[in-house]
Amino acid sequence: MDASSAPRTGPGSPWSDAALSAWGKTDPASGQWFPVVHHLTDSAAMAGDLFDHYLPAATQTMLADLAGVSIAEARALASFLAGVHDIGKITPQFASQVSHTFPTVLAGMRRHGLDASRPYPDRIPHATLSQVIVQDWLRSEYGADPRTAATYACIVGGHHGRNPSKGSVAQARNSAGALGSGAWADVRREVLLGIGARTGIGAIWPTLAARRLPPAAQSVLIGLVIMADWMASNTDYFPYDGALDTATRLEQATDLLALPRPWASGPGTTDATTLLHQRFPQLAQWPARGIQRALVEASQAARSAPLLIVEAPMGVGKTEGALLASEVLASRFGQGGVFLGLPTMATANPMFTRTMRWLDHALGEDASVALTHGKAGLNDEYASLLRASWHGDIHDGDDADESRAVVNQWLRGAKRAGLSSFVIGTVDQALFAALKAKHVALRHLGLAGKVVIIDEVHSADAYMREYLHRLLAWLAAWRVPVIVMSATLPPAQREGFVAAYARGAGDPHPTPPDPGDAYPRITLYDGSTHDLSVAPDTRSTQVALERIGDDPGLVADRLSALLVEGGCAGVVCNTVGRAQEVFDALRGSVPDEELILIHSRFLAPERLAREADLVSKLGNAPDAHRPRRLIVVGTQVLEQSLDIDFDVLISDVAPIDLLLQRVGRLHRHQRSTRPRPVDEPVLLVRGVTDWESTPPSLARSTTAIYGAAPILRAAALLGERSSVTLPDDIAPLVRRGYDPALPPPPGWETLWSEAEQAAAQTLAAKRQRAQSYLLPAPSAMSSLDGWIDVDSGDPERAEREGHAQVRDSEDSLEVIVVDRVGDELRMPAASAFPGMVIPHGQMWGTGPDAPYARALAACTLRLPQALCHEGTIGPLIDALEGMVDASGWQQSPWLRGQLVLPFDEHGNVAISLPRGGNGHTDSYLLHYDSVRGLTAEKARDH
Repeated sequence: MDASSAPRTGPGSPWSDAALSAWGKTDPASGQWFPVVHHLTDSAAMAGDLFDHYLPAATQTMLADLAGVSIAEARALASFLAGVHDIGKITPQFASQVSHTFPTVLAGMRRHGLDASRPYPDRIPHATLSQVIVQDWLRSEYGADPRTAATYACIVGGHHGRNPSKGSVAQARNSAGALGSGAWADVRREVLLGIGARTGIGAIWPTLAARRLPPAAQSVLIGLVIMADWMASNTDYFPYDGALDTATRLEQATDLLALPRPWASGPGTTDATTLLHQRFPQLAQWPARGIQRALVEASQAARSAPLLIVEAPMGVGKTEGALLASEVLASRFGQGGVFLGLPTMATANPMFTRTMRWLDHALGEDASVALTHGKAGLNDEYASLLRASWHGDIHDGDDADESRAVVNQWLRGAKRAGLSSFVIGTVDQALFAALKAKHVALRHLGLAGKVVIIDEVHSADAYMREYLHRLLAWLAAWRVPVIVMSATLPPAQREGFVAAYARGAGDPHPTPPDPGDAYPRITLYDGSTHDLSVAPDTRSTQVALERIGDDPGLVADRLSALLVEGGCAGVVCNTVGRAQEVFDALRGSVPDEELILIHSRFLAPERLAREADLVSKLGNAPDAHRPRRLIVVGTQVLEQSLDIDFDVLISDVAPIDLLLQRVGRLHRHQRSTRPRPVDEPVLLVRGVTDWESTPPSLARSTTAIYGAAPILRAAALLGERSSVTLPDDIAPLVRRGYDPALPPPPGWETLWSEAEQAAAQTLAAKRQRAQSYLLPAPSAMSSLDGWIDVDSGDPERAEREGHAQVRDSEDSLEVIVVDRVGDELRMPAASAFPGMVIPHGQMWGTGPDAPYARALAACTLRLPQALCHEGTIGPLIDALEGMVDASGWQQSPWLRGQLVLPFDEHGNVAISLPRGGNGHTDSYLLHYDSVRGLTAEKARDH
């Protein structure tokens, strides 16, 4: 390698020959290298352009206000920090790395007094060196105190995704010879002053150096610096060609990047009905619902970016109302997009479709969109956008004036997708912003300029709520409007959300919301707490209650009587096993075409097909499309994700709020007639072996998911009544169900006390576990030094593999299913290519085979948690890896790293796992069929 590959310089260069001799990037394959000063000027220019054209107005204003400067000065700060992020490369320790690969480059540096010939066995990351240099410069040049200087310097220290600790910074500062002196210090000062002059920050450093930058601004600026650095480091956008001036290089790069500008919301009207009809033409025959009007009005009335907590019955248009409100909020407070978080992938996928239809009418110009969850690439609608955006669309005269939602190529991938303007995904994707994980600052940058909507927030357990509370604190610090929605919300949770958001906004003691039973309601926090009642516009429905025994045969008997003249029934069970038991009891007495089982242990394509079939039959469709008789047996899938309508409902006893969620599927839609005797809604509750005993005998499997305490509370509340009236009883029942002072019925005291103690211990343990990887609150830090002090791992990879750090559940491995026929592997019958032979032990899954690999990747199944305990997870993975030789599939982006489970021609596979540490094993027989899904039986003990 010789120095002739270096970019050309000349007398007109703004940099000294010594500065131009210091390398920043090298390419051993081509022999090219690039001066660090050119990369820094590229990065500064890129950051300035991102500030101008990518950051929403809300983020620009927030950064300026938190820094105490104008927006133009905040831009200068962002550009400067990006422009010095790699100044730690101008050190002998860093430069010495190419002593063997680019010796002539080091020789050129040595001629200018930059000697990097000394070896450094204990290398310090150059980002840490950059932080030391900037921090010490601010102290010496502008008299900044150490803690103030750290609030700016930590931004360059974190540009590789993890900030060094205070101890690491001190160690780097004291490392003998690592920074270099003399010419090294002179060149670094030249760069600091030169970048300062280019960005225009020099005049405001005296002001900044006397004021600490808050952590909320620090994290967003780290995200912006990372984004600018990644772009400037990509030779497709910024090639190793120093002969081009910075402005030309930036213009070429931005043309290739083609980032859509942030959304500029302009609803044009704040009349909810007019806006509803404009955005959802299919609803044009109906006026806006009460909750929709109230959301739009509250968004217009908020004095600052607010938290809105929406509690309203199921099926009254909360989602449409939230999207309309997001337009008003974005227009008023300058947000440039929306994040919409759902509890599961199953709920996120249909929400993506609904949001895309809204965007068809809400966009004024092209905007970037992303679907974010572990299986987003398998969503056909999203995949079609990926393909269209990848190859580029040509606008002809017919659509030249239309705006589109596009998937920008640079914004693809796990770490970048959240930077799109409109992001629809699982709530985990937002909660990851409260998780100690590398590059978490990119998630902060992505959320800081959006309206954040979290739907079905009741699905978050105590563990998840710890992350949600911390996320709310960060969102408030960024002045992000937040809308959280639920049909059933205990008062303590409502108060917790307000308190968390208020703390982030700097209000440690907000007035708590009214704990009363107003319903529907909106709680608004905008510096003060406001309880907004909403006029209900749904008719009250009285639902008769009947308690039945737990024997699955009783379910069959009652449904036989209730559906004698027809009707559609739902049976919701707390576990997959209980659902399969009821299904088995019904088979034989119910024709196959009138019986459906749905739960989480079906192959993904089969479950999706069943869900779509159910919605087509039981959704808000004309009565003529509705089956004469149908029984649907399922799990919480029926509670969360499907807009379906039952004539009669049987449910396991569950926490009262979730039980009411299930009741929301009963007589959900207006129908001209319903068969007798289900023309009036009735809920039958099971899960108790003896309702007459004192206390009642709970079926053990009923409490497996939720524990005994909330089940007992629900049983006590239901025992007082022969009916519930919706929506009137929702708020008082939920309030009482979670009231710590709720007394046990006479004779229940001992069991009640034991259950409550167990619940308290579980709650404390959940909260304690959540602390391990919980990011500090913005108010708990001065700088971001060491804020990621443990490694939680890659959250995206963890979500794909089933180890979701922001959910408190035992690891449940997801596997790809194949059929083994003799020595052949074949695609499952549920796949897009049923029965196709799959090569194994050889290269497969890329190039022409990629569509087949994608189809196989969709055939996933989650294993029962009984197989995935802490002591068996490792051996289970080892056993799975030994079943199929998938080594040739590792080049496929769809299949690499995936576990494969082969079923024989009878749908069986056996797995042996260790039991304890005594050398004994448990053998499990797994069976899969398309009727019952997956079952796992312990075959025998050894």
